[in-house]
Amino acid sequence: MENSELRELIAECPLQIRMNDGREYFVEKPEFIIVGDYTAGILYDDEGVKRNAVISIINVSCVIPNASVNGK
Repeated sequence: MENSELRELIAECPLQIRMNDGREYFVEKPEFIIVGDYTAGILYDDEGVKRNAVISIINVSCVIPNASVNGK
């Protein structure tokens, strides 16, 4: 994925981000993600606790726009 593609998808929050290694992140609001050249910083919910992560954009396998909490 390119950083420009991810930037465009931010407008369609909430997003489900799936990584190549199987990790998934649910991004509730556009304010909870910032996209750089090669990485993105995200704030996500982990069983009721807000956590942050820095992900490598090149390792994003897919982004599901307008996702629900369960990714369905």
